[in-house]
Amino acid sequence: MEAKPADINTADFYGVHQLEDGVMFVASYPQAHCVQLAGDFNNWQPEKTPMQKTASGTWQIKLPLAKGIYRYRLVVDGRWQHDPYNKMTEPNPYGELNSVLKVS
Repeated sequence: MEAKPADINTADFYGVHQLEDGVMFVASYPQAHCVQLAGDFNNWQPEKTPMQKTASGTWQIKLPLAKGIYRYRLVVDGRWQHDPYNKMTEPNPYGELNSVLKVS
């Protein structure tokens, strides 16, 4: 996934995508220096899951997640936020939103 194909809607390209061999997280932060993923799958430790920047300015990572429901957030240059490309969210104890992912 080096660049977004021209015929794919951005809403379909960015976000979370379940694949046969894992789950792909893709976000667009072309000006960011560091994007990390934190969730209940890595004990909310973003340093364990740095995303890789592509030539097009998107950030991505593929994780081998088992079936289940996961909560996560993106950490963009040190700022925690929910995934703006995933509409499934729920409130967290800090008054913000966690993104929710169901792997089937």
